[in-house]
Amino acid sequence: MSRKRRKERVFDVEARIDWMEIYRTLPIGGVRQAFPDTASCQRRLADVRWPSGVTCPSCGDRNIGLIESRSLYQCRQCRTQFSVTAGTTMHRSRLDLRTWFIAASDVITAYAKGLEEENLTGHGLAHRYEISYVAAHRLKTALVKDLRQPGNLLRACICTEELPVSREPNLAPEDWYAVLWAAK
Repeated sequence: MSRKRRKERVFDVEARIDWMEIYRTLPIGGVRQAFPDTASCQRRLADVRWPSGVTCPSCGDRNIGLIESRSLYQCRQCRTQFSVTAGTTMHRSRLDLRTWFIAASDVITAYAKGLEEENLTGHGLAHRYEISYVAAHRLKTALVKDLRQPGNLLRACICTEELPVSREPNLAPEDWYAVLWAAK
């Protein structure tokens, strides 16, 4: 193997380590099983977003009511209505919240395993989620951008497990990736 080729491989491994660490924290039965419907996704998003209880994004008050017929919260102080996705990447999206969760899991899995070029084509995503090519491309772009950020809300929602192994300080990137790959 040439020196240049070896450097490219190391770079690929280092780039994939973050994705593999995220992948290893996905639910054991998968996102589809952990979040079987939109209501479970909304509950999880609300719990992660507001661990101390729902807070108004406008005034910060915690005296919040729920308009069940519209799945909206309403602040009793300033009367602002907002959804669980307000102010997030998923806000005003026509896609179901569960679709966002599943797509995020698929993106994480593809990048962790190095299969993004085969599994994350625009046409493939459009077919899988039954959306237009343009919507699929926007979804993929938004997910890749957001999931790379530490502390991301969507990432925190779907990554429910702890990392099953801890990294030793002097472990080379290739070895750490191999440990992550083999972890159960």
